[in-house]
Amino acid sequence: MDKQLKSDVPENRLVMINRLDPLTCGHFLTIQSREDAIADTIGGRTKMNEFKLFDTHLHTYGSFLPPDLSLTAYLDQHQVDHAVILTTHRAANIKGIMTNDKVAQHPGSADFLEVLGRLRQTMAQGQLDHSDVIGIAETDPARFLKFFWFNAAVTMEEDTSLGILRDHFNKGFVGVKLHTGIQPASIPDGIIRLVEFMQSYDASFPLYIHSIPNLQFFTGIACDDIDKLASTFPELRIIVGHAAYAMEYAIELGLTVKRRENVFFETSCSIPYGVLLLMGIVGHERILFGSDAPITNPLQIEIDKILSLPVPDRVKAAIFYDNAERLFQPLMTRAAL
Repeated sequence: MDKQLKSDVPENRLVMINRLDPLTCGHFLTIQSREDAIADTIGGRTKMNEFKLFDTHLHTYGSFLPPDLSLTAYLDQHQVDHAVILTTHRAANIKGIMTNDKVAQHPGSADFLEVLGRLRQTMAQGQLDHSDVIGIAETDPARFLKFFWFNAAVTMEEDTSLGILRDHFNKGFVGVKLHTGIQPASIPDGIIRLVEFMQSYDASFPLYIHSIPNLQFFTGIACDDIDKLASTFPELRIIVGHAAYAMEYAIELGLTVKRRENVFFETSCSIPYGVLLLMGIVGHERILFGSDAPITNPLQIEIDKILSLPVPDRVKAAIFYDNAERLFQPLMTRAAL
């Protein structure tokens, strides 16, 4: 940044920067002198991103990945040191619904229900291809932790789903993600075999659970269900994704599982005040930064949410990096194999 400013910004010129306020979702302009803008770079890391970053929820591609950047270059641009990397469910796409005028204008119609039904049925079939995760992780093994997006809606047999999962564990995958909204499974009863298998392979492997309420077409998970899972498997480290997507959910989730020290809370798609509420209930030590980029958000928006929190820098540093490093430290060497 120093070089760029010295060459691109004339002496005594003010620099106008357009920034996003995550609390209000509005934009504001800041004006800096050339000297202040140059001073905003500290040891190669800008003040806006001066913290080390461990993104605990990253996807291989998505709408917010700039077309001229690889994923690794995108992470370099935002100074992300480590990331949990996941594939993207290619069938989870409703563009066809929204571009069909008849369906889009009549969301209660039989056409709409039929299309959504087919979409859900397609998303629930088989296990996903994770070759994209493997390919990207191979470019920088020390940076990435590979998680397997597991479809618990299919039969869990040793020679099929669990066999596929074992193969991927053998390839260096170190965790599992569940999304019951598009691949329905009851928790904890419907995933007991999965968790037992994970624990028998390596008890340190975490289970990531996508937060979602019960909806007409998407199966949700109650906070009580997460509590039962954490109680049934006290050694299982559970990461609840999008843990503060609504204030009410953050409060109920925090109060319900506060005593379960094996439950952690990931921040992607969360509202900043919801994160604050959750921190007030469970403390900041179990809060993990995640972006869900580049699918649902640009990375910088999720970074700005944490930067905007009215908490000390040591707390932000813990959320951005330290908590995840402590949680994943046993897995870092295995993931790099």
